[in-house]
Amino acid sequence: FSSRRRHTRYWRDWSSDVCSSDLADLLVHPVPEIVFDNDADSVEEIAVKSGGDANNNAIDLAKLGNEVYLVTLAGRDALADNCLKIAQEAGVCVDYVKRSTDTDQTRSLILINDRGDRHFLQYPGTSAKFCFEDVDLSLLDKVDILQIGGAFHLPAFDGEGSARLLELARSKGVTTCMDVTKDRTGKWTAIAPCYPHLDYFLPSIEQAACIAGTEDERRIADYFLERGVGTVAIKLGTRGCYCKNKDRAFYCGRYTVPVAETTGAGDAFVAGFLTELGHGGNLEDCVRFATATSAHAVQAFGATAGVPDYDTVRRFMADRKSTRLNSSHANISYAVFCLKK
Repeated sequence: FSSRRRHTRYWRDWSSDVCSSDLADLLVHPVPEIVFDNDADSVEEIAVKSGGDANNNAIDLAKLGNEVYLVTLAGRDALADNCLKIAQEAGVCVDYVKRSTDTDQTRSLILINDRGDRHFLQYPGTSAKFCFEDVDLSLLDKVDILQIGGAFHLPAFDGEGSARLLELARSKGVTTCMDVTKDRTGKWTAIAPCYPHLDYFLPSIEQAACIAGTEDERRIADYFLERGVGTVAIKLGTRGCYCKNKDRAFYCGRYTVPVAETTGAGDAFVAGFLTELGHGGNLEDCVRFATATSAHAVQAFGATAGVPDYDTVRRFMADRKSTRLNSSHANISYAVFCLKK
């Protein structure tokens, strides 16, 4: 998605245009260990919600007070209608969404156990067909940030198409950002042309490790910086995140909150990061606000259900004691920053 300012200042003037996949999510919980014995088990809930990185980013950004445009290829079916309706009701503009005439909406069956662990079963649908030509390039003339979500699940767009869009965006002075998901091919190379055109790269450790060939987040960050990325923030799950650019590197811990499930936690982190960037925050501010936004997301079932408005996240942060910078990565919590030289 991309974001823009309507005026010369940042405060609450941020608007966003989301570019990537849009999914229909069918959530089932709590799911016991499944045995295929032709029998039936009852569960507390089976819920139909919208999902996908771009959709989650867009809705989260809108809930945080941004103006948001969604750019994706929606299916020809009723599930696509439902996804777009949910986005619209959240305040997302869907005027730039294209509709397929021959393919159904991308959809996921998400099985969640009583610990909040998840297993996904996915039908690719329109995500497999979304391409560069589906993007209305006129949006780049009125936006400040372009965020591409769902990379590796967009085979017709990943690589040449996404790099082309990122390069064009930067030529117009637009700040660029990307998040990724699992590469089903196992190659992890499709987005390599994008790195020189990225101001921010916000992957999770699971995907970043596969791309870089190491599980050491500090070496992973160096891998992307050496390939042209401006700033890397690696989401580390329960360990918080690690952030690095040419000027500084630090860890940020997590907030301790009750966890319903973790679907959409990373997307909420991205939305929080970009929201605070739009509010003029420095890198530490952006990571801290992103962490607090993600902490809200995991407290509800559904990828976007737990994300509140901007002021609520701010109050949440204010209610928790700030701590000093620390030189150790051990026992980081409550958004403690740990400098690494």
